Amino acid sequence: MESPLWSIKYRPRKWEDFVGQDMAIQQLRQMAESGTCPHLMFVGPSGTGKTAAAEVFARSLLGPDFESNYLWLNVRDLRYYPVSKAKRSVADLAKLDREERTPLDEYMSFVYREAKMTLRTRGKSGDPNRSDLLHTAIRLFASTLTVATETVKILVLDEADAMDNNMQQALRRTMEIYGEDCRFILITPSLSNWIPAILSRCLIIHFPSASQEDIVKCLRVIAERENVSVDDSVLEVIARESAGDLRRAIDILQMAHVAASSGAITEDHVYEVSEHPLQRAIHEAVSLVIEGSFKESRDRVRKLLAIERYEPHAVMQGILRDIMYRPLDPEVRDKIIRRIAEIDTRITQAKNPFIHVTAVMASIWHVTSEAATDQDSTS
Repeated sequence: MESPLWSIKYRPRKWEDFVGQDMAIQQLRQMAESGTCPHLMFVGPSGTGKTAAAEVFARSLLGPDFESNYLWLNVRDLRYYPVSKAKRSVADLAKLDREERTPLDEYMSFVYREAKMTLRTRGKSGDPNRSDLLHTAIRLFASTLTVATETVKILVLDEADAMDNNMQQALRRTMEIYGEDCRFILITPSLSNWIPAILSRCLIIHFPSASQEDIVKCLRVIAERENVSVDDSVLEVIARESAGDLRRAIDILQMAHVAASSGAITEDHVYEVSEHPLQRAIHEAVSLVIEGSFKESRDRVRKLLAIERYEPHAVMQGILRDIMYRPLDPEVRDKIIRRIAEIDTRITQAKNPFIHVTAVMASIWHVTSEAATDQDSTS
């Protein structure tokens, strides 16, 4: 059944589907076509296609042996998988409805028994802990023989940054022992906190955030296929709001389409579904002060600080973010940003931060109204 979520429906399934990752995809495609598969580490922020790229690469490399020699595991799910659930036997799981069990439940049932047997061979009694289950889940797939003797197995460890130092050391040992038959693809947002022994064994491939132009182009295609009425200016707002996360951009487009009741999507619909309540309130306050309603804008800020108890620096960061995303003249934006930076520094020593945040709103009103006056006199 086709997923109702557009981010899943339009998930890349072949090389040509990827957006904004030309260098990474070209490198992976060349390796797949040449049959080359070292250990890999995909590095980049969320929504850049790392997980989808791992699957497309594995399918291209393994061909008809893909289903038998490929496994995707989420390290965070494994690390926090309850031991009590892993204890369930295959017979126990078979009694459950299909909706009540997952492939991970079935796999972890085997993992639990393998981990318990390993403890017994070491002369230890009792149940394996979560670290034992994580290590065994990785080792179990890596240590089994491939179905096709001429190919390797590929194990994808998503959210691999959830591994602590001890787990990474165990992974290093597993890579050493079974690296000839099993290749690892580690997916992580950054290279920080990784031990050198892991980094030295992997070819690192970077997945940068998609540009706004690439996101707009992709959203335009999806909008046409889904019969969504939306202008390019609104698509640009979605691209800014997603901050390079293509998956989030697609989700925002779909949610805004629902909010618009299948009518034309406006910027208000985008802000309605994409913003945190704090950011939405700040957007309204800044809009009011630019329109000349300073008193009402000041009251909104007072409510955020005094009633809803948001931190002054969080409010200041929200104002900065809103200003950065507004279609302002570069000179006007620069003046406002300088004023925000100046006042944000003062807040650290202020007894009444409300006065300083109010001063920022007054500065926004002064700079934007002055710019509008100059524009009118010039025209």
